[in-house]
Amino acid sequence: MSAMAAPYKFLLRLIVAVLMALLIGRFFFQEMTAVKVIGFAAILLVLAYLFEYAKRHDK
Repeated sequence: MSAMAAPYKFLLRLIVAVLMALLIGRFFFQEMTAVKVIGFAAILLVLAYLFEYAKRHDK
């Protein structure tokens, strides 16, 4: 991976995590504050990196 690819990967994952947190929050929790959306997005972002680590570690 090049040095420029890591920031773009993080940015893409951050955008997808926020969008998924908004979508899931609207479907399952009608009254979801911005703080909860940001927290849920952070959890999704951490999970994305954990799954990538597990995938690389298994090889």
